[in-house]
Amino acid sequence: MREFFCVLFDASYNHLSLGWEQDMADLSVRYWGVRGSIPVPGPEFVRYGGNTSCVEVRAGGRRCIVDAGTGIRYLGHQIAQPEELYMVFTHLHWDHIQGFPFFMPIYKKDFTIHIYSGHKADVSLESVLKGQMQEPNFPVDLSKLPAKLTFNEIRKGETFSLADVEIDTMRLNHPNEAMGLRFNRNGKSFVHLTDHEHVAAFDKAIVAFCKGADVLSMDTMFTPEEYPRFTGWGHSTWRNACDIARAAGVKKLVLFHHEPSRTDAAVDAIEQAAKKEFPNTVAAREGLVLEI
Repeated sequence: MREFFCVLFDASYNHLSLGWEQDMADLSVRYWGVRGSIPVPGPEFVRYGGNTSCVEVRAGGRRCIVDAGTGIRYLGHQIAQPEELYMVFTHLHWDHIQGFPFFMPIYKKDFTIHIYSGHKADVSLESVLKGQMQEPNFPVDLSKLPAKLTFNEIRKGETFSLADVEIDTMRLNHPNEAMGLRFNRNGKSFVHLTDHEHVAAFDKAIVAFCKGADVLSMDTMFTPEEYPRFTGWGHSTWRNACDIARAAGVKKLVLFHHEPSRTDAAVDAIEQAAKKEFPNTVAAREGLVLEI
């Protein structure tokens, strides 16, 4: 497994974009947004980034985008050629969908985007995305977008496939629920668990879902000291993630969904504390690429 960063200057958008040209492994993962709740600008949030949740998984010639937080905007700028894209929402809370209206491929007629969600709500996936883009919230209506969009509702616990990539799902403990994902290809696996609050009733199922994964990417929004004040908010701690990683025998742990006020220095400290519990741990940052 390789982990690296690749930085290129994108003059078109006056933004530091991180280049990633092609599949280099059975599974390749790139982080475009790693924050929870709200995006955060400022000099204290430069190294890990301030965008909300967006993770890109490449496997079997497919590009699958997990969640559409504000990080998806920069991903959209990198997709220049017409492509059939796949997007999976772990749930439909604001920080996981707020970047969708700014994803450039939805404004290009030669793109087809298949959108999946296992949300728990009395409304459809399509109606939720339509709601955030209708007046007076946004000037462009979802129904007027040039790209071809398909909307696919799935039940948590189901397994579905994209080409030769198999994706397992499970229900997570979060208000209105969230969906955990496990990408499997050629004996390699990547597990993404956000947003989830650790409770004993879920631990056995979580460990089984993560068993033997090459990479576990997990919600670690709170520290163990903070957690008692936020019980019931639907988020875990870095220590719980270490416990799950150890019990499941995963090879690498990625700390994800950083609390929005968590500065670079504070994330550094959490990463170092977690390494003492589970040595092969890294804190997610924008531009982190993992070849599995």
